[in-house]
Amino acid sequence: MIIGPQFLGLARSEIASEFGDEFFDDARRRLRILSTTTLFQTENLMGAMTALIETYATAYEALAHGKSIACAAEGTVFDAVPAPVVVVLDFITLPQLQATRTISGRTTPIVAWVTGHTSSMARWFLPESASGIGDLGRKIDVEVARTGGTPEDIGEKASFLYKQTEGRVVKAIGLPDMYDYEFFPQSLPFNVPMSMFVRAAHQFMAECDGALVASAYAIENEILSVLKSGLPDWKKETYIVGPLVPTRHGIMSSAPGEEDVQDFLNKKLHKYGENSVLLISFGTAFWTSAPEYLEEIIDVLIEKKVPFICSMASPVARVNPRTIDKLNASGLGLMKEWIPQKYILNHRATGWLLTHCGHSSVTEALAAGVPMIAWPFDADQPGAAAYLSENLHVAFELIEVRTGTAGTRPLLRNGRAPKGGRDAVGAEFRRVIDDFRSPKGINMRSKAEEIGRKFTEAWQENGTSRQELQAFLSKYVYT
Repeated sequence: MIIGPQFLGLARSEIASEFGDEFFDDARRRLRILSTTTLFQTENLMGAMTALIETYATAYEALAHGKSIACAAEGTVFDAVPAPVVVVLDFITLPQLQATRTISGRTTPIVAWVTGHTSSMARWFLPESASGIGDLGRKIDVEVARTGGTPEDIGEKASFLYKQTEGRVVKAIGLPDMYDYEFFPQSLPFNVPMSMFVRAAHQFMAECDGALVASAYAIENEILSVLKSGLPDWKKETYIVGPLVPTRHGIMSSAPGEEDVQDFLNKKLHKYGENSVLLISFGTAFWTSAPEYLEEIIDVLIEKKVPFICSMASPVARVNPRTIDKLNASGLGLMKEWIPQKYILNHRATGWLLTHCGHSSVTEALAAGVPMIAWPFDADQPGAAAYLSENLHVAFELIEVRTGTAGTRPLLRNGRAPKGGRDAVGAEFRRVIDDFRSPKGINMRSKAEEIGRKFTEAWQENGTSRQELQAFLSKYVYT
């Protein structure tokens, strides 16, 4: 398994907590986790990706020829093993696919690892006839040729074409109908080259041999059934292997050294009861460009006496020091750079997750039976937020936190447009708190818990996910 150097320790901890020390000693010889780059810290997503791209080919060539390989970050040398019989790559890593093909030709199958909210992500690689974006790369090339641009213009043209909206109604498989601009609800505090990812995903999916999809029939039956059965322009062998969540043992072993979190949750459970704590988590990358909106939400939580934990894992996370002082004085909040999210979600004290709607967070919340408050930013998140609130009815979506030109336009489903400003954010969030304390919130929790039970069933002996994984292994590994 090749990952970024900053994730090596976390990956080993996940494996150790899931399998336990006794199994881990034996599994360590087979579960080889390494990085092809040295440890670095950067807020530049592209810099991190470029480093992995540039070093992948050398590492894969060693593996393909049955040679030993070393972890560049830690120096650990792994003994030689037989060449890979299948390569699984993230479906936006087109350069790695191309490097693999150069070295192995078509003798080694390449399978796409498709993560994210599938109904939203499928728009990146499905043809326009199947409600996809289509070949964005071709559109970019045509536009550059038409305008007589240079290669340096491509990034700007790509971003323009990807985010170009006309107020058109998008009817995507598995999603509620949305205006095209609803997929861009936020002005971001950093640049995300989404057009590059979309272009890479479309070409990757055209060239790969199959797909492993990390979603579950329990939440995305419509799009997954379509991908599984095939479309006229989609003929990939597809395996639905989600949800990917740890066992109860792995969850309860996932908070070593986090005594402050455990103590906070236990005290709030004793004082406020079950389902009383709100977890705020926007993942490891995203954060609001309007920090005053988050500060208003924290003020409302303190006013309403809702205990909460807030993760600040994003490198661009910022909160006013006065807000932190107020939080500490209230005794209601805990703010940390890193939090054991799965442990928190599965604690009896935790009742809700305020989330950007990243797929991992959504899956972990539903596995724990925890309903959500949606604050999406980009990528698959806006579609996921609409789906969770309108189709599954396991989330409230915040509207007043939207920013930017596209984000402040009306939604198709209810005609609402943000009024703008802290007062509107505060008023909306007070209503949401009242709602999640009402029968409406109780009903959402019941729906989330039912999905959690279906997640468990999917990995039982005859469960769909277990059967799909076995089918994948039978085709590519056990032959």
